[in-house]
Amino acid sequence: MRAVFLVLLAVFLALYVLAEVTLDRPPQDGIVRLRWATDPAPARGFQTRTFARMFPGIEVSVDPGDRIKLIAQCATGTGPDIVDIYSKAEMYSFVQAGILLDLTDYARAMGFGPEATYPALKDALCINGRQYRFPRNVYANCVVFNKTVFDDLGLAYPARNWTYGDLARIGRAIRQGNSKSGRKYIPVANWNNLFFFNDLLIGCGGRYFSEDGLTSRLDSPEAVAAMQLYHDLMHVYRVIPTTAEASAVSSQGGWGGALNWFSGGKAAMIFIGRWYILQVPHFPDLKGALASVQLPRVGDQPSAGVVDAGAPGINAKSRHVKEALKFLQYLASPEYGRLIVADGDSLPPNPDLAGSGADLVNDAVDDPGFHQPFIDAVRAARPLDFSPFIDAGLTQRWLAETIGQIENQVAEPGPAMRSLAAEINQKIHKNLRRRSDLQRVYLRITGQPYRGD
Repeated sequence: MRAVFLVLLAVFLALYVLAEVTLDRPPQDGIVRLRWATDPAPARGFQTRTFARMFPGIEVSVDPGDRIKLIAQCATGTGPDIVDIYSKAEMYSFVQAGILLDLTDYARAMGFGPEATYPALKDALCINGRQYRFPRNVYANCVVFNKTVFDDLGLAYPARNWTYGDLARIGRAIRQGNSKSGRKYIPVANWNNLFFFNDLLIGCGGRYFSEDGLTSRLDSPEAVAAMQLYHDLMHVYRVIPTTAEASAVSSQGGWGGALNWFSGGKAAMIFIGRWYILQVPHFPDLKGALASVQLPRVGDQPSAGVVDAGAPGINAKSRHVKEALKFLQYLASPEYGRLIVADGDSLPPNPDLAGSGADLVNDAVDDPGFHQPFIDAVRAARPLDFSPFIDAGLTQRWLAETIGQIENQVAEPGPAMRSLAAEINQKIHKNLRRRSDLQRVYLRITGQPYRGD
């Protein structure tokens, strides 16, 4: 028995020595290394190197990772230090999961509070008045159009202060027009149907929820009107391609989706953020051909859409919170903002660097008139609203499914939106009955204890 014990002890010691020898230890050079969960865009290299020069002793590496596993990794203490949050909906989900550090007091002291960026963005960075992220770029969609396509068709360019009625008229002319080249064009490349609808919802004066978050407003006249407009743009005016048409275009080869339809000159317009100009170096024919205009107006209402940001937050379980806070401080700096101006990845977080279109001129698009509508769009836009009583991602997923029903004509806009709102309300009530934490939120918001009715 003793011999067996000694053998096992020897094996254990051998394995321990092997582990010590092969263990991947962090370098003992005094440098703090942060992991940043973000996309692997080429610009990330310039951004992280500039940060390292400004804050010696701290380095940041890009961790594209698996977004699906990100919450689980952060909850178990193995996640990255800095986490990109791509929308207000995603921020709600991460805050509800306890992942994001409350930045409010740090941001106030270090100069990256909401007042350091665009006023319209404030509600997209905060929940209940508490800040959880700060932008690395800021976006609101405009309509980017290809002047070459319009010239080929002999059509006037979209005018400032135009309406969706004007869009329908232009779309019909594009469909029916005889181009000089003999080519046929799609009026609008619809690269993201949920984003497109959300802009329509804001433009129609709609919202997701009541002010207290207890009731869905997706069955309101404004929301139904937005979905009806989406339906009509697709099935009546044929401004955006149907599902069948999109599949047919993609099957022709070489287009690879709506972004490439527009980039390849097959579509006249695209509803998108300034970040689109990152495509210009890959499509030489776009150089000098692009122009932009704010989103069309709905009736007598002013042009408006969604404003949001790719905005990092900090993992509450990070071992390097102090250093990660400096990275968010860096995002508010002029040095970082100038990188965004130069590469075209939407608008810089610091609004002082985007006072006019002339401030945003870069190598991709040297026309100040192209950039100005994006500044105007951010000033006129507002964030989407969400409810603390239901997961924001679930709301978005159900809405996307409803949009799919409209696209495939298996439901009418009015009944579909009323059904969606009823499903959301039912889920809210179920969550309230089951979760004491939400009952406490209910008490705080309403001033009354939750009684199950």
